[in-house]
Amino acid sequence: MTTIRRFCCNDLLRFTNVNFDHLTETFNMSFYMTYLARWPDYFHVAEAPGNITMGYIMGKVEGQGESWHGHVTAVTVAPEYRRQKLAKNLMSMLEDSSDKIDKAYFVDLFVRASNGPAIKMYEKLGYIIYRRVLRYYSGEEDGLDMRKALSRDVEKKSVIPLKRPVTPEELEYD
Repeated sequence: MTTIRRFCCNDLLRFTNVNFDHLTETFNMSFYMTYLARWPDYFHVAEAPGNITMGYIMGKVEGQGESWHGHVTAVTVAPEYRRQKLAKNLMSMLEDSSDKIDKAYFVDLFVRASNGPAIKMYEKLGYIIYRRVLRYYSGEEDGLDMRKALSRDVEKKSVIPLKRPVTPEELEYD
């Protein structure tokens, strides 16, 4: 049986098994703590019996005007728990918070251009490739900015793909 609940400080001591995966972006403890303090509605963990971390999602809400959006900073599931729709369920929770609570126009995320399985999964969840970000990851690998329009974006303006790639310096940050 899987339990999905809000992430808490103690989870920082129990999620190493998930972060060991080579496809998972990891951050320092202060980064996780900042997200936990500022955007608790966007930080959830999936647990197996015995408090074993199966996966987690962390995100935030940011932007202004029609750029007001939910952002998936990280979503990851330990390899032994994949193919159980955990990522889909975690993504759905973040999308619902973005749509219903914060009234965002869209949800976005960045993914390595080489991470075919993740790109395929996001596309199945309704995300489109909005733009390519050159040398986004460690100044070497390109990233894809993927987006999914929410109910507030009736005309789906937020997901009209850009025709040219951008550099990290051209990204808008809040």
